[in-house]
Amino acid sequence: MRLRWNVLGAVVLGLGLVGCGSTVGDACTTDGECGDTGICINRSYTPGGYCSQACVPGKDSTCPSGSTCVSGGASNDVSACFLRCTSASDCREGYRCVGGFRGNPVAVCVKED
Repeated sequence: MRLRWNVLGAVVLGLGLVGCGSTVGDACTTDGECGDTGICINRSYTPGGYCSQACVPGKDSTCPSGSTCVSGGASNDVSACFLRCTSASDCREGYRCVGGFRGNPVAVCVKED
């Protein structure tokens, strides 16, 4: 009986890890590191890569919770979700909280200047 509970515990833990994934703003080098629908943005304003996903400008509902859709965020013709912030402490190291990035009214985490 004890073995059965240990196996069940290991299975539940394993399923929990499978469900874990990257979030918007996490570091990356390839799209595969950003989940099934994710993209890895590697631009001058996203050093170390930036996990995101494509979105519809003006419709934050097309982004995960806690992020906002930035028009042209991934490239000139691809909009992308960026992590919302209110201060630099909301962003990872090397990033700052910037209002008005690419015309977006919501402050997001991007590279420090």
